[in-house]
Amino acid sequence: MRLSLDPVVLGIIGLLVGVFIFLPIFARKHAMKRYLYYSNLEPVLANLGFLLQISGFFTLPSIVYAYYLNELSAAIALLITALVFLCPGFLLSFLFEPKMPNLKQSCTLLVLFFLFVPLINCIPFLYLGVFEGNLIDQILNSWFESSSAVSTTGLTLLEGVTMPKSVTLARGISEWGGGIGIIFMLLSSFYPSESLSYYARALGIEKITKDYKRSFLVVLLIYLVYTLIFSAVLVLLGLDSFTAFHTTFTIYSTTGLTVVNVLRLSVLAIIVITVMMLVSAFSFSFHLRFVSFLLKVNWKMLFKGNWRIFISSLSKENWKTLLTKEMKIYFILLLLFTLAFWHVTGLNPFRAFFHIIDFSTSVGLNLVPFEEIGEMGKIILVVVMLTGPCSFSLGGGIRILRLYILGKVLLALPRIFLTGEIPKVKVGESYLETSDIITHLLIVFLFISVSFLAALVLCNYGYRFVDALIESVSAITTTGDSPKTLTPSLPGIPKFLLIVLMLLGRIEIIPMFIVFSRVVESRFGH
Repeated sequence: MRLSLDPVVLGIIGLLVGVFIFLPIFARKHAMKRYLYYSNLEPVLANLGFLLQISGFFTLPSIVYAYYLNELSAAIALLITALVFLCPGFLLSFLFEPKMPNLKQSCTLLVLFFLFVPLINCIPFLYLGVFEGNLIDQILNSWFESSSAVSTTGLTLLEGVTMPKSVTLARGISEWGGGIGIIFMLLSSFYPSESLSYYARALGIEKITKDYKRSFLVVLLIYLVYTLIFSAVLVLLGLDSFTAFHTTFTIYSTTGLTVVNVLRLSVLAIIVITVMMLVSAFSFSFHLRFVSFLLKVNWKMLFKGNWRIFISSLSKENWKTLLTKEMKIYFILLLLFTLAFWHVTGLNPFRAFFHIIDFSTSVGLNLVPFEEIGEMGKIILVVVMLTGPCSFSLGGGIRILRLYILGKVLLALPRIFLTGEIPKVKVGESYLETSDIITHLLIVFLFISVSFLAALVLCNYGYRFVDALIESVSAITTTGDSPKTLTPSLPGIPKFLLIVLMLLGRIEIIPMFIVFSRVVESRFGH
């Protein structure tokens, strides 16, 4: 039996929202933390509160949209979700002073975020009674859906199920926030402190500004601009505003769970979506430099018709620096994968290229005809997913930088055996330390070994090995393209395994080890 809320109750809920918004603002300076002060947990809890608030505010547009569409049950479900985000978020911010976390605290923050946010996002599914069965089954199925969204994977148990548009929008925003949220957390947690430089280098993070909140806003602004531009272009190409925005949210976040079959759109729309996927695969440092170059161009001269000065301002910037070594390797691999996939599957070249882009960027649009591409085609897609996009991008997987490091080490194996000397690997303008190289190689090993072990488990539940490998790799690389239609009747163990893989792939495995390791804290902590 669903809960019925009249306007009075809604008014009380609105009042509570207002209280939790304004109470920390006016009372924070007078907070007494005699009972809830823990020096080791304070940076984690304070920053977790901030991230919960952001997640809560991201729910508000969907609530407004639900009332606009008169989807009252969905509006109440989303309102409850927003409150569950906002209330603990503001409470944590009120009780704990935000401080710069050390490495272990940052990893703890990552793990807690991807533990609590998917659980809270289960509320709309549970309130609306989307799934049948006992409470445990409903929670597990809802957790699967919300984990898939927040991790930007896109696997779903709701194939063919019609959801309220507002809940679909909320999921799209959750996917978008999950995609850029990981970058927010990495920017605000990992790189600012000198003691975190080791792990920052391992993740390919570059310094953007000296203030982490400013970095947060820079990332948000750039990705928001991209989202608005791509959505506007899709609207101009004939998509309605809801489909255009939702498609942009899901593709640009690399989730790929769209409400429309992308291949049935116009050729121009398919090209725009392909470009969108490519943009999501580029490192954030590329976007930052690109925007920086654009801001330096003398656009006033363009509007005034003075082409000479405008072109001169364009030519002053060294645009070649945008194409880094990692991006060159990425484009070469895209070409090789496309040629191999085209040859093996017999698909037309553009279709083959589209699917390779889809899988390499971890979008996973679920448009590959698995029954037609053969075993070799599936194996190529597994390799493409594991390879992934550029480092410090929205996609998942091993990433090009780590494969480049692996290649350098493999080529130097004879010298390593003969002299015991670890080769020097240059990234950008500096050389990686031996500890950095070991960390990168460990991540490569973990991605591959965990994928194979998970595939062996899935083989016990009706999967053939290659299909099981696609499923496990698709989950841990947050691609979300499944060789079979997943349903709520899938047994609990494979569902739970896929949840763990999805979240593990988004967290990138290493933080889980750091959270439970004293050695890392003593070496890299404050």
